[in-house]
Amino acid sequence: MTLVGATSDPQQALELARDLHPDIALVSTDLGDGSHGLLRALQRSSPAVRLVAIVRLVTPGAVAESLRAGAVGVVDEGADAQALLEAVLAADGSGHLVTGPTASALIGRLERHPPAPLASRLTPRQHEILRLMARGLSSPDIAAALGIRPATVRLHVRQILRRLGAATRTQAVSRAYRLGLVQLD
Repeated sequence: MTLVGATSDPQQALELARDLHPDIALVSTDLGDGSHGLLRALQRSSPAVRLVAIVRLVTPGAVAESLRAGAVGVVDEGADAQALLEAVLAADGSGHLVTGPTASALIGRLERHPPAPLASRLTPRQHEILRLMARGLSSPDIAAALGIRPATVRLHVRQILRRLGAATRTQAVSRAYRLGLVQLD
């Protein structure tokens, strides 16, 4: 594990994420707009980065907002080094970690009923492209099937990845299946 950057400036955090391509970022929700704005901005600009939110107090509302903003983990700002390490390891293993007494019940509830605000904002065209992605079509094949340019398909795919919080097409299709956005034929 290597620390590749640190800052208390939200704009510099976005630049560091873009330039250094970290696997995981620990992000204080006090940075940026004073809530979860930096998490959202990082999710949009660097969707492959696994985000761990550091919050003042771990409450169901703070956890839900952090997860909706793109975090895979939530840690109390007073957490010790062991708790931070566990959060990083959970994020690295594609897991979730939330500290605090309400954590396990809340995570279980959110996993059974995942928030899908971004997924629900897919346009009809993006839903159509997502269905074709799920069938295994490449961008040029999707373009030919829909009568649009491959560059347009790539633009839609980037938007789909961002809105589903996915780093790859495969991950987007997997999440789409879990969210019920596409069905097996």
